[in-house]
Amino acid sequence: MTTEGKRRRGRPRKDEEQDTRRLLLDAALELFAAKGYAGTSVREIAKHANVHDSAIYFHFANKDAMYAALFEEMGPPSLEALCPDLDVLTAMAPADAIRSLAWQLFRVWSSPRGRQFAGVVLRDGSGQEGAQGLADAIEAAKRRLAQPFEAWQAAGLLRTDQSAEQLVWELMAPLDVIWFMRLRPDACDEEIAAAERLVQAHLDYFLACTEIKEERS
Repeated sequence: MTTEGKRRRGRPRKDEEQDTRRLLLDAALELFAAKGYAGTSVREIAKHANVHDSAIYFHFANKDAMYAALFEEMGPPSLEALCPDLDVLTAMAPADAIRSLAWQLFRVWSSPRGRQFAGVVLRDGSGQEGAQGLADAIEAAKRRLAQPFEAWQAAGLLRTDQSAEQLVWELMAPLDVIWFMRLRPDACDEEIAAAERLVQAHLDYFLACTEIKEERS
C-alpha cells in the first residue's frame, strides 16, 4: 500500500481539515441564504459541499455549530473576535483603536460573504435561538468590549458621564445598522462606497462626542 493510501485512511492533514471546514461553511452559508436555517439539513450541506455526511461531524457537532461558526466569523461578536488581546487594544489611543477595529469590521461585513450573511442574520437571528440569540450575542460582545473603554475612561481619555457599556453601544449600534441595511448581498460598488462614507462619518462624530483631547497651552 502506498504512503498516500495510508495517509488517506488516517487523520486528514491540517490543510485538508481547513479546506473541508471552509467548504462546509461556504455550502452552509449559501443554503442558509437560499432556504433559511430551519429549511436546511445537514445532509443538504454535505451534498452541496460535495463531501460525505460524516465529514461534517469531524468538524462540527451539528448544524447549529456550523451556524455558530459563521455567526462568530461575521456576526455582531466578530469585532471582539478580530482583536482578542484587549490589553493591546487598551494600550492604544482610543481614536486609533476604535478606528482600526471599526474598519476591520467593515472589511468583514462588506465582503461578499459578510453581505450574504447579513441577509441570513436578518431572517434567522443567531440560528437555533433566533432573534433572542442575536440580541444576546450583541449584549455579550458589548460587555467584552467594555474593558478597554473603562481603561480609557480611567485614564481621562474618554468621557465618564456615560458607562463604558453605553459608549460601546453608541459605537456599535450604528455600525450594525449600516451592515444590515446598507450592505445587502446584492449591493453594488457605489452602495458599498456609500456605506463606507457612513462609517467614516459615524466614527468622526462618535470620537468628537466621546474623546477627551489633551489641552495644549
